[in-house]
Parts: sequence; C-alpha cells; structure tokens
Amino acid sequence: MSVRPDRGKIDMTPKERIIHARENMEDARIFLREHMGNKAVLTKLYHAMMNCLFALFDIQDIGTLSHAEIIERFEREYVRTGKIAATVLDFLRRAYDLTHECDCDHMPVPTDEETESVMKAADELVSITEGFP
Repeated sequence: MSVRPDRGKIDMTPKERIIHARENMEDARIFLREHMGNKAVLTKLYHAMMNCLFALFDIQDIGTLSHAEIIERFEREYVRTGKIAATVLDFLRRAYDLTHECDCDHMPVPTDEETESVMKAADELVSITEGFP
C-alpha cells in the first residue's frame, strides 16, 4: 500500500489544493479497498472536500478561520447561489460532524452507505472545483 503522507505545507495554490484533494480521494479509495475502517476513509474524504473549499476561496493559510466558517462561506457563495448542489453541502457537513468530534470509542462509526454517499459527494466536489477558474 502506498499512501502518501500529508503535506505539512500550508501555503498551497488552488491548483496544488486540487491535486492534494485528488490525492486524498485516492487515499480514501485505498483505505476502503484495504478495509481500514470507515472513520479513516471519511477523514480522507473530508480533507479532500476541505481542500476543494480552500482552492475555491484561494485560501493559502487558514490563519484564524475555522473549518465551520469556511463551510458557511461555501454555503453562502456556492450552494445558495445554485453553483453547487445542496446535497454536496449536506455530505460535507456530515463528514465534518463525524470527523471533528474526536476519534473516541463512543463516537458513531459511519455506515458503509454513509461512506459511499460522502465518497460520491467528494468526487463531485473535486470535479466541480477543477472546472472553476
């Protein structure tokens, strides 16, 4: 298995963010194929989706912004305007909820169906992001 380590680089260009999103998608597929657990898969999918948002907003350094603030901006500028389907936002929020609490035993494990739905939404968001200038 050849999973790429996460880059420590925070000053990525939008193009680099999209490449990183694609890498996260590939890692998620490897994790899924190797039965490494839905939490691990969902975490990679969430990172892919957030890299898309960083690319869309040309965020090179998150600074003091929270992921929740970036997701809210995404909703305002892309979902409410009809540029991106609301279902993508729904799955992004679900991935946020499942990955941001903690990796504790009492946290719910994403179902296979949930993981597959987030995978489709993440794929869609990556493809759409690649098409934006």
